[in-house]
Amino acid sequence: MPRMSLAKVATGVLQKELSRRLEALPRLIAERDELNRQIAELKALSPAAEAPKPTHAPAPKKRGRPVKRTENPQSLASTLAEIINAQDSMSVGDAAKAVLASGYKSKSKDFTNLVNITLSQNKQFQRVGRGVYRVKG
Repeated sequence: MPRMSLAKVATGVLQKELSRRLEALPRLIAERDELNRQIAELKALSPAAEAPKPTHAPAPKKRGRPVKRTENPQSLASTLAEIINAQDSMSVGDAAKAVLASGYKSKSKDFTNLVNITLSQNKQFQRVGRGVYRVKG
């Protein structure tokens, strides 16, 4: 229902509504005071019962089984540096195969991508061509 603009309401009607609300004010104040008294009584009966604390939604459960990481004697970057250093340069795919062949263990579903990320983000490797890296220095 749309609200009426007070500009269109007659002054006499507004004065009548105002006096009606002023007459109800002492009754409303008495009701408020009575409710505050009842609240104080209830708090005195059980001091441990404070206002309820807000409850948060429980954390979502993780799905699937926990994955145990494989332990390798050295990091992927170190292993890559040793393997690529033995050659002048190496492609990402060949480096991934050589690392796995050297005994490095990984449970990665896309190990080649992991090797690519390591080669491109680690500062000890230098890109010499598309998908081809060598060890700096």
